[in-house]
Amino acid sequence: MSRSLPSVADLRQMLAARFPQATGKPAGGVPTGVAALDEALGGGLPIGRLTELVVETPGCGGQSVLAQLLRTTRAARQRVALVDAADSFAPEAFPADALRHLVWVRCANLEQTLAATDLLVRDANYAVVVLDLGGCAERVLRRTPATVWHRLHHAARGGGAVLVRTDRPLVPAVPWRLVLREPLRLGDAPRPQVELLDELDVELDRGHRADVVAFEELAG
Repeated sequence: MSRSLPSVADLRQMLAARFPQATGKPAGGVPTGVAALDEALGGGLPIGRLTELVVETPGCGGQSVLAQLLRTTRAARQRVALVDAADSFAPEAFPADALRHLVWVRCANLEQTLAATDLLVRDANYAVVVLDLGGCAERVLRRTPATVWHRLHHAARGGGAVLVRTDRPLVPAVPWRLVLREPLRLGDAPRPQVELLDELDVELDRGHRADVVAFEELAG
């Protein structure tokens, strides 16, 4: 028996009870706390837009980026929603304090994942909605209708920042696509995560800007 997704009103009520002192939608970009990402994005994740983070191989820093984003938004008293398509999020790997402002949505399939994301990005209670598609079968993702991405692009305009984490470039006409290709150099001795993130190798893909304009005109 399939479970129905909560309404926006239900989510707002839950968040108001759980985060009574949290701030609302930020006025500008949302800093990730990762210098290389924030510099590439001009200060942080853009509000009302989709940003794609492509993590091509394990060890490139995808989980470290998420951990730092959670720390940074927690310090700023901002709310975050994580839509977990492949049930890959491991909360035990993160400090408990960094999870107190996080709503984790676990989904049974891709259709439910995209429907939950569409619902959440329309809710201005969240500073960031993270759609984690890492680990999903590429053949399944490629079958996602273009209309779904049209709808998400349009819905994001009224909410916070939207970060889509993928294993390969996927989102059509995304304004910002950041690619992590090189594994972090861990070395023999343990190093602080912040120090490792300072060495993050980030590539900004700008080759599809014309498609963004055409896509946005079509979406209206």
